[in-house]
Amino acid sequence: MVEIVEIRQIEFKKWAELYRSYAEFYNVTMTEDQLRKVWAWLDGYETELLGLAALVDGEARGIIHYRRFLRPLAAEIGIFLDDIYVCQTARRRGVGNALLRRLEDIAKAQGCKTIRWITANYNQEAQIFYDQFGKKSGWITYDHNMGDDDGCEKK
Repeated sequence: MVEIVEIRQIEFKKWAELYRSYAEFYNVTMTEDQLRKVWAWLDGYETELLGLAALVDGEARGIIHYRRFLRPLAAEIGIFLDDIYVCQTARRRGVGNALLRRLEDIAKAQGCKTIRWITANYNQEAQIFYDQFGKKSGWITYDHNMGDDDGCEKK
């Protein structure tokens, strides 16, 4: 059975283990300081970042981080799903679906019309799963790194 709880109901250590595994998948190194900073953000007060955890037989096996965002062209508020991770041993057992369905309930309760997220173009396994829950938007995402040479032509 999968139980969904607020992220702060699990211990930092277990959350950090799951989040570090998520980061490793994307070849991102997380320092202890970075983990502590994100954990502090997850109270939602300073940054609006919130989280949920999926418990399987009482053990945290999945996490999700999300926040509200404004959609000016639609005059609506949406939910942005920043991160979702389910450990390998719990995949294909309904954990990801339970997390997304709870987020859907939260979005509906808050009057949000959209849940939006991104994934890497090479993450085919995730895309197959996400295709059951949403549709590809057709928008292309850009990043501009402040102060870094991001390879774009300056005019």
